[in-house]
Amino acid sequence: MSNLYSSANLPPDRRSGTRRRQDAENQQHTSVLFDIPDGVICIDREWHITFANREARKIDRIEPHHLNHLSLWEMFPQLLGTELETRYRAAMRTGTPSHFEHFCENRDVWIEYHILPTDEGIAVVLRDVTDRKGAELLRDSAARQLLQVLEATSDAVLTVDREGTFTFLNRRARELLHIKGDLLGKNIWREFPFVRDHGQYEHHFMRAMSEGVAGDFEDFYPEPLNLWLSIQIRPSVEGVIIFFRDITRRRESELALIKQRDLLAVVQQTARVATWDVDLSTGKIHFGVGSYPVFGHPFSSLPDLRAFRSHVPSAYVALIDDMLRQARDTGEVVITDFPIRAANDSLLWIECRCQAVIIEGSPPRLQGLCIDITERENSSRTLQQRQEETERQRAELETIYRTSPIGLALFDPVDFRYLRVNDRQAETLGLPIEKILGRRITDLAPLQDIEEIFRQVAAGKTIRNYIFEGELPTRPGEHRYWNVNYAPVFSGEGKVTAIAAVIQEITHQRKSEQALIQSEKLAAVGRLASSISHEINNPLEAITNLLYIIDNSGELPPFLADYVRKAQSELSRVCQIATQTLRFHRQAFSATKVTSRELVDAVINLYHGRLLNSGILVETDFRTERTILCFENDIRQVLNNLIANSIDAMRNGGRLLVRAHDATGYSTQGPPRKGIRITVADTGHGMSHAVQRRLFEPFYTTKELNGTGLGLWISAGIVDRHEGRLSLRSTDHPLHHGTVFSLFLPHLQELRQASDT
Repeated sequence: MSNLYSSANLPPDRRSGTRRRQDAENQQHTSVLFDIPDGVICIDREWHITFANREARKIDRIEPHHLNHLSLWEMFPQLLGTELETRYRAAMRTGTPSHFEHFCENRDVWIEYHILPTDEGIAVVLRDVTDRKGAELLRDSAARQLLQVLEATSDAVLTVDREGTFTFLNRRARELLHIKGDLLGKNIWREFPFVRDHGQYEHHFMRAMSEGVAGDFEDFYPEPLNLWLSIQIRPSVEGVIIFFRDITRRRESELALIKQRDLLAVVQQTARVATWDVDLSTGKIHFGVGSYPVFGHPFSSLPDLRAFRSHVPSAYVALIDDMLRQARDTGEVVITDFPIRAANDSLLWIECRCQAVIIEGSPPRLQGLCIDITERENSSRTLQQRQEETERQRAELETIYRTSPIGLALFDPVDFRYLRVNDRQAETLGLPIEKILGRRITDLAPLQDIEEIFRQVAAGKTIRNYIFEGELPTRPGEHRYWNVNYAPVFSGEGKVTAIAAVIQEITHQRKSEQALIQSEKLAAVGRLASSISHEINNPLEAITNLLYIIDNSGELPPFLADYVRKAQSELSRVCQIATQTLRFHRQAFSATKVTSRELVDAVINLYHGRLLNSGILVETDFRTERTILCFENDIRQVLNNLIANSIDAMRNGGRLLVRAHDATGYSTQGPPRKGIRITVADTGHGMSHAVQRRLFEPFYTTKELNGTGLGLWISAGIVDRHEGRLSLRSTDHPLHHGTVFSLFLPHLQELRQASDT
């Protein structure tokens, strides 16, 4: 019955009305999706972005012309090899939704992803959650910092809820109450029943708990604590917070001070020490009987603090006031050194020790003693200056040793183990310093004759400018060269206690010499090829003219005329190859405008025969005819390197794809720029990630004796001078393998730097 009312069975005017309603609904849905605050992206099964709403375009920087044009991986090559690629491909392959959060390092933002499978591919819902992540991190950081502060404070801190149960004890509280074991979750009255007999504690505890009134007091707690404690009880929402400190030593010091008062009067006369007492309310100073005049003034001229301060250098007055204030507020012994100007105008250094006298909980006065430490201070300052100078020199030598551009090392003379090594030598060995120290030289550098050389040095012989060559375990496959100097380090008794080594790697120097020789050979071959091409141009032109006359004589039989035309075609190709050879050899001193087709065709024509013999199918696609300003010989050299590498990678045949199109280059150092992009892709064996990481290093090659390792390094330099970019993607997967080089050249108004390659 429902089929009778389907749109297929409706009259034409009603069917068109149904489609209009559906189109209107789709338009409405699209409008809603375009304006919602979350980003929405639709991707088809060919990985093209078919839809991106306003928020998605903002988050992923998607332009309208990107839609249905480039694949997701072409637009965002940085996604390759990341978790995002894995999630995208899994959702596309299995049709399983995925929800996760990902940190985008290049934009420093957190993005929440919902990947939903659809009939056409997948839909991705994006949301910027950076602010929420930041708030969570700040909250967790604040909690950790608060806990760290409580654990680091010297005061004991604990919390008790309204049931009298311990809910928190910091490190110091656990130390002071360790005799009771783990107290968390236990009741304070049950664990410490004796506190009910101490009226102060129970009184302040109950007031803080029921009335919210804070309390401060000191009291002695007998077995099992046997401690004098200074306690502060503060109310909290859950119960009370108790701060307490062990003041047993301070109490004992006060008692000891009283007992030793009489003895001190005798001691100060013999020890030339001055004892004093300051009334904090009046500032009056009273010096003990028999005190030695350590201040360089008669005590009668120092009746109070004001008179005393007048003889202290102004820069130290605040230090003395702080000492008095600290002693008064803490009740502990405070020790301070300061200078004072004596009556004879000499400068004396005084060590002052003071402590507050506590009476009925308040400090009405301070007591202490002063000692003349002038001689000690002068000696200490001299020693400190010498130590600082020694440390400065040591730091300078250490810096020079660590940052030296040549390798430095120190070995023990018995097992030849590393004792010291600088950064340059660690870089040469390819290991961090901590993984080098203690290991034998033969384990890290198993070079021929190295152990015998070390034995000679351990016997007292100095080795100079010895050349080692070989491979290191950390960099297999790389033949390297080193110039080394070894010298024995002798003790005072003349015994060899260590072996000092100076190592300079000369691999680049050796390879540069080899590359220079190879370059001269190539230059000579190039000049010879150019000379030959130049010399054969005239006879080629004569032969071309003769074949033209023969072809147009009208007297040739048809079968001979066909041969003549084939000869003309092949001769024309010979002329073109000769012209291209001359063009490659000539040096350019000014930039010219050239199309991508002209750049690429010149290179492919040179490899025409090699491509045919190798069974390589060449496909070219030029989607732009715009010219670009460049040193065309330099760019041809770049393309020559890329195409030659592709041919070398396809020894058993394959496909070589060269494409060019208008493009936009993006950079973190400036605005986007318009230009052209030339891609050279092959179906060769591809490259591993390890090879890709080192591909643009000088002298790095995978062609053994057939390569210098300079081609791509020079190409990268040429592209940099053109303000362009050379990048690659490659895989050595057994089934899907190959390499794609991408060369972007911007549209420049001028290039002032002449070619030097």
